[in-house]
Amino acid sequence: MFGLCKSTPKSQATEVVGAARADVVGAAGADVTREDVIAVQNAWAGAIKNISKIYKENGDYVQAAATAAGELYAYGKYDVLFKPTKAAQHQFRPKAEEAMSYFVGCKAVDNGYAEDGGFAINGGKGWSDCVYDNHQIDLNGHVAIAMGNYYFTCATTGEKSKVEYTFGYQRCDDGKVRIFLHHSSVPFTASSKAANPKANMAASTAAVTREDVIAVQNAWAGAIKNISKIYKENGDYVQAAATAAGELYAYGKYDVLFKPTKAAQHQFRPKAEEAMSYFVGCKAVDNGYAEDGGFAINGGKGWSDCVYDNHQVAVKSSIAIAMGNYYFTCATTGEKSKVEYTFGYKRCEDGKVRIFLHHSSVPYMAVQAKAPAAELDVTLIGA
Repeated sequence: MFGLCKSTPKSQATEVVGAARADVVGAAGADVTREDVIAVQNAWAGAIKNISKIYKENGDYVQAAATAAGELYAYGKYDVLFKPTKAAQHQFRPKAEEAMSYFVGCKAVDNGYAEDGGFAINGGKGWSDCVYDNHQIDLNGHVAIAMGNYYFTCATTGEKSKVEYTFGYQRCDDGKVRIFLHHSSVPFTASSKAANPKANMAASTAAVTREDVIAVQNAWAGAIKNISKIYKENGDYVQAAATAAGELYAYGKYDVLFKPTKAAQHQFRPKAEEAMSYFVGCKAVDNGYAEDGGFAINGGKGWSDCVYDNHQVAVKSSIAIAMGNYYFTCATTGEKSKVEYTFGYKRCEDGKVRIFLHHSSVPYMAVQAKAPAAELDVTLIGA
């Protein structure tokens, strides 16, 4: 049951690997379909509007939120990976009571987090509409992943805000499809200073393990440092990046859902050449995007280190999802930057585990209380 907060939630990050749980063996009933995903998205959007309406009418919006969350999120059934948009001090919400604090506000629940103004009621202004715009929906048997933008309309001002999302859906033991993964983020805004074919969906029979995830993360971090090193030595860093991307990402094998941190004009990169533009810069590839300065070389400054800090790793048999922060050290200035991530890993037909989902975002920073999500200015460097 999705209950209210009765004790002080712990913010300490945890890793959960459900090797002995039902989520590894497989969810109950039929596979998750595109229609299931759309239905949950419609229900989620409807719940946001309903909770705002009840709040405006001085009704029990907290109970309405609790009921909706119990229907829509898999708390109490599976581990839930939840990184809300406007959460800076407590980025991840693995517990139901932490999610409630975020949705209805710290003052409406026991031991709520002070940073939570109540997203479901828009801090008191309410939402009159919420519309999902799916960039892509990837079906993986008993799990489905959706990536895109959703648009929220303020019930008081009529202003619209765009937010990026990655959601994961899984069928629970009662047959209902619920959300087990939720990563939403403010679209990147540059500071003033600054054809994927469908592949055979049948992969190797071996399940993806926690060890597989850590291995790919280590290889990804190592590749970032190596590409920067080769660039600094005037070597062929573009080829190094292409080789690393072929080893680490599932382009050409599965559909890849990739939303880089510092991508504003071209938020999503479903094609390998688009990802290359992002990693090595628009000038280093044909038809690159002008906004790309080359993340893998840090715009020319390079990276000397990259460290993953997993908040949680969820193993879902044929895929695994990792959520957390990674920290990048500039090779020129020594400055460290923190970036939020959600990665999805899948075993390909050659037996190698590769990335099919990559959503990274700048950690939320409150600026002006009245600033809409779509206009927040963020300057932290990200992947």
